[in-house]
Amino acid sequence: MKQLIKILTIASAVVTFIFIWLYLNLTKLPYDIEGRYFDEEEAIVYHEQTKELYGLFVLASLLLTGILTFTGRKLQ
Repeated sequence: MKQLIKILTIASAVVTFIFIWLYLNLTKLPYDIEGRYFDEEEAIVYHEQTKELYGLFVLASLLLTGILTFTGRKLQ
């Protein structure tokens, strides 16, 4: 059980860092007045509202990582 908690904690921490990286990259984009940014290289339109969604993903994954860390320490 301890090994499973450790693996899940590491996986959750990696996912948290990915969400943080995505969130920070989305905050740096130069959105227009309508809240859109068009990336010509990838032909993708990014919407400014996705920042908030990724922010929620960051908080949820941080909470999960914290819970798993706390549970892992209690099992020791």
